Formats: sequence, structure tokens, C-alpha cells
Amino acid sequence: MLRRTLFLTAFGLSLLGGAALPAHAQSFTPVGPGGSQQSANVVPLKDIFARLKERYGGYQLDADLYSVGNGRSEYRIEWMARDGRRLRITVDAQTGRIIRTSGG
Repeated sequence: MLRRTLFLTAFGLSLLGGAALPAHAQSFTPVGPGGSQQSANVVPLKDIFARLKERYGGYQLDADLYSVGNGRSEYRIEWMARDGRRLRITVDAQTGRIIRTSGG
């Protein structure tokens, strides 16, 4: 009985796939072509989020990593600022530099 309960609990949690976590608590690891992790080539998102939180307050709504050619990548982040503005922020993934901010 205990084994069945544990199995059903594990199965139920696997169906959630992290959906029960708030967006800002979910982990993100950039993955390149063929499934290779690019984490050695990019600034970790947690570091980017810490900088954005310091600058704007608030929290992350969404984040994606895009290849922009010439081996360069950028994060496109949706951010809810402390003052209620919804920002779209583009960050150079290799340097962590903010390229542009729009919205609000």
C-alpha cells in the first residue's frame, strides 16, 4: 500500500512538471543545438535576475535564450517591476549587459 501511495505521489508530481512553482522560482538552464548545455558560455540567469531585481525590483515573468548569429546569444526576459510596469528586457547572454528595455 505504501509503495502504491509513493508511486502515485511521484507520478502526480511528474505530471505537474514544475508548474506548481511560481515562475520566479523555476530553474532555467540554457540548452543549445543538439541538447548541449551552453552554461559555460553564458551568464547564468540567476545572476541576470539578481541584477534586474536590484535595478527594477519585482520579479521575472518569462525568459528565453535566443541565438542571434555569430555565436552570440541573448536572453529575452519579461519582468514585472516593483512599480507594476511590465518590461521586456533583452540581455547579452555572454556579457550580461542590458541591450534594450521596452514596455511599461
